[in-house]
Amino acid sequence: MGVQKGSKTRKSYDADFKQEVARMLASGRSAKEISETFGIAENLLYRWKRMATMKTKTKNVESEGSKAAKLAAENARLRAEVERLKTDREILKKALGLFSTSD
Repeated sequence: MGVQKGSKTRKSYDADFKQEVARMLASGRSAKEISETFGIAENLLYRWKRMATMKTKTKNVESEGSKAAKLAAENARLRAEVERLKTDREILKKALGLFSTSD
């Protein structure tokens, strides 16, 4: 059969480290410089930067979505209150009309 090769283990990096590297790239440091300093492949650095950018966009979209949902709920609540107040006003007008004609 075949000869088994030794299995390579991948290095894993924590989220804080990845974010810091992405910040370095965003601040203008070159990917080559960071790659050589930390011993990380350049394509991995660019992937981390892209992922950090996507997370930021996702957070912005989620916050805008929740704001829109809150505004829609408040709008519906206020419309219902306006309708209730219109009904109350009509009832009061009719009651006022009854009292003023009975004198």
